[in-house]
Amino acid sequence: MTDPTQMPQTYPPPLPPVLVDDSKRAVTRERLRLLSIAYRISGILGALFVSFLLLHLCVFTAISFIPESAFQSTGNQNSNTHSSQQIIQPKTNAGPPVIIFRVVAGVMGVVILCGWTLGGLTFYAGHCIARRQKRTFVLVMAGINCIWLPYGLLLGISTFLALGSEDAKLEYVG
Repeated sequence: MTDPTQMPQTYPPPLPPVLVDDSKRAVTRERLRLLSIAYRISGILGALFVSFLLLHLCVFTAISFIPESAFQSTGNQNSNTHSSQQIIQPKTNAGPPVIIFRVVAGVMGVVILCGWTLGGLTFYAGHCIARRQKRTFVLVMAGINCIWLPYGLLLGISTFLALGSEDAKLEYVG
C-alpha cells in the first residue's frame, strides 16, 4: 500500500555534487570577467579624462596665433602734442613670446596623444582578458596602470593576483 515510488516528493531533488575544481574555475572565470570590465571602464575613463586637455590645447594654440601687436600698447600719448614733438616710448607692456604658447600647446598635444594611446591599450587589455589572449600584454598593461594612483594600482595588483593563480594560467592555455 505504501509504495515509495508512488509517494509524492515534498523536497526538491538533491543537487549533483560540485567538484572543487569546477568551483575554483568558476571563481577564476568570474574574477577574469570582472577584471575585463574594470580594464574597459578604466580605458574609457582615462581617454575621456585626457580629452579635457583639448580645451587647453585650443586656447594655447589660439593665443599663439594672435599677432604680436595685440600684446603691445603704445602707452599714454597726449593728443595735444605736435607730431614733431612725439616721444617714442619703449615697449613696456609687451606680452610673452609667441613661441612659449606654441611649445606648451605642442606638449599638451603629445600628452593628449599619449593619454589616448594608454586608454586604448588599457581597453584592449580588457578585451584580451575577456578572450583569454595575450596574457603577457595584459601583465605589462597592469604594470603600466600601476602609476595611476589609487585606482590603477588596485587594478594592477588585482590583475597580478588573479593572473598569477594556476587556474587562471589554465584558462589562458585551454
